[in-house]
Amino acid sequence: MKVAVKKYRIISLVFIILTTGIVKIKGQSPEPEFNRDSIISVMYRVTGYQKSNSWMNVDRNWKRSTFYTGLMAFYNITKDNELLTKAEYWAGKHGYRVGTDWFYPPNKLTCSQTYLEIFFITKNREIIKNTKDYMDSEIEENKSAFEQGWDYIDALYVGAPAYAMMSKATGDKKYIRYMNRIFWEVADSLWDDDDKLFYRDMDAKKLKSKNKKKILWSRGNGWVIASIPRIIEYLPKNNSYYQQYVFLLKSMAKTLASRQGDDGFWRTNLADYDEFQMPESSGTAFFTYAIAWGIKNGVLNRDLYLPVVKEAWKALYNDVNEDGKVLYGQTVNHRPAVVRKEDSGEYVSGAFLLAGSEVLKLYSPDE
Repeated sequence: MKVAVKKYRIISLVFIILTTGIVKIKGQSPEPEFNRDSIISVMYRVTGYQKSNSWMNVDRNWKRSTFYTGLMAFYNITKDNELLTKAEYWAGKHGYRVGTDWFYPPNKLTCSQTYLEIFFITKNREIIKNTKDYMDSEIEENKSAFEQGWDYIDALYVGAPAYAMMSKATGDKKYIRYMNRIFWEVADSLWDDDDKLFYRDMDAKKLKSKNKKKILWSRGNGWVIASIPRIIEYLPKNNSYYQQYVFLLKSMAKTLASRQGDDGFWRTNLADYDEFQMPESSGTAFFTYAIAWGIKNGVLNRDLYLPVVKEAWKALYNDVNEDGKVLYGQTVNHRPAVVRKEDSGEYVSGAFLLAGSEVLKLYSPDE
């Protein structure tokens, strides 16, 4: 059975708006997926599950660090000090050192994004000293993105936002200048202008699916679109690259809206839904986060994109089991692949918390 994909979704959404109207997320919705208390409850459940099911007691690699980017988003929307305390304990336990990944250097800065968020709250400069020293050494090398290991699109989430945050923390624009250069070197190299999506790396450009279609990995594109809100929230609007990031978000959102499955999920290959037909939650969560952010911040048309978010969030909300495990999350990979129902990971939970936090911002009892 083939997966139904809304190839003409934007046109269809306009028709729905004109004929039936859109039910907005507001007040205490009768739908539990859009009830504020229910959203917060499932996010606590996911947080609790991850605390009890971490794969190592001590780690600051990209997997756990991605979870903490979601945890901090959850804290920022609830101001629950227990969540902040969890993040502070984890960061302090590691002495605020950059990550441990040597094969993919940008991964080292995923944990630093949480350190920087803690710094913005505490103003303790010791928290960001190690990260600043590492960034300074990278900038001084003055090499191309690919020469410095920025040769995969995941880097645009795990590494790039930390530089924008460091510019805000220090007032030094050199970090934003470096980030803009390296971001667009990667993006320009791996962008597919026909599909308006990204290849994961240069090798993916040469590959085809079993149906002879392109390999446009869902979570890889999720890393990219999710990086954009995390960058432009710290980027001055008069920066020459600001509108370029906005345009990228709009371009990707338009394509993604047309490729969402009827069940609200996206599949692991955005160019070939028939190859792996099972749902995938990590890419779906990243897309939900970025598109919801775009709606809330006036970048994306609410009437066109709110139905996309609603279908995706409903799918994600109902994808969490009783223990708080986010199901159907593709395991560590760099290509589309089979996803089992029980598959998950810390980064999957982190992406879910990011999505939930932005859905909560769309909810407003005063609308």
